[in-house]
Amino acid sequence: MPDRPQVSVLVAARNEAATIEACLHALTALNGPAGGYEVLIGNDASTDETAPIVAHFIADKPRFQLLDIPPGDTTRLNGKARVLAELARHATGEFLFITDADVRVPPTWLTGMLAEFGPETGIVTGTTLVAGRSIWARLQALDWLLAFGLIEVATNLKWPITGSGNNMAVRRTAYDAVGGFGGLPFSVVEDYTLFQAIAARDFGFGHRLRPDVLAETLPPPDAGTFLQQRKRWMRGAFALPPLLLGGVLFQYLLVPFLLLLALFAPKLAALIYLGKLLFQTVILFWTLARTNQQRRWPDVFLFEPYQVISGIACMVYYLLPGPVRWKGRTYT
Repeated sequence: MPDRPQVSVLVAARNEAATIEACLHALTALNGPAGGYEVLIGNDASTDETAPIVAHFIADKPRFQLLDIPPGDTTRLNGKARVLAELARHATGEFLFITDADVRVPPTWLTGMLAEFGPETGIVTGTTLVAGRSIWARLQALDWLLAFGLIEVATNLKWPITGSGNNMAVRRTAYDAVGGFGGLPFSVVEDYTLFQAIAARDFGFGHRLRPDVLAETLPPPDAGTFLQQRKRWMRGAFALPPLLLGGVLFQYLLVPFLLLLALFAPKLAALIYLGKLLFQTVILFWTLARTNQQRRWPDVFLFEPYQVISGIACMVYYLLPGPVRWKGRTYT
């Protein structure tokens, strides 16, 4: 391995005994760039067998390192951001790749993401979908792919929206220019905060909607975890610029608004709803084609009921009093 790998892969792990080995198998299968790569796994005070599993797996893999991250002040940085900040401090690569311990990246992940970097690009987001054969998992996969399709459209329009902390690459100079995770304000959506900080420093940003960077993650195990995940994401959405925030609220509040509008102007309400359905379906079919996921096309016709029900449920849950809870920690 070269003294200075071109790429450092950072993985924050907290109580991921059930998933971490699949993640590590995927990372060992990566087609490395010419400069090589290293993998740094941060054990975030896991109370299960995460650390022993990782230690055993990497025992004969010199490019992998396991670091035990001591507990810290979670009012200063959320748990994951604190772990990633510490891993970045030990990383030697010119590019920092970030993924999660429950994610499986494809062998072409590194080379595909690097292909998206131009000379001025500071940060690139990849594409991730939810794996699983259940209808619950399949509809979440479409939900994620729709979001990434819209991010691709926004990126082409030079609108910086967000990064994805389970599939992201950052140029080291851009990371250092904003002070890294440790130099950013507290956020429960550290990927969004880092992305916005780098874009605000006039670095270029990119998004890759291609099969060569298409990673897979697992669906939340239950409705409560799903709602907590979306509540955390919505906290980040409310920090968006007004125009982009309006787009997010449009998605969640459109159906209640149209039901009210239908009382006074039913034809207009129907026209707006059909326009929304058409736009959504076009983006989904285009995204599925770009990511070679055409086999999911039949699920598109089940997506609208899922989106309406989950959207209303998520908005109600967000408005209920209570903190964000994630990975066994509470953030007020």
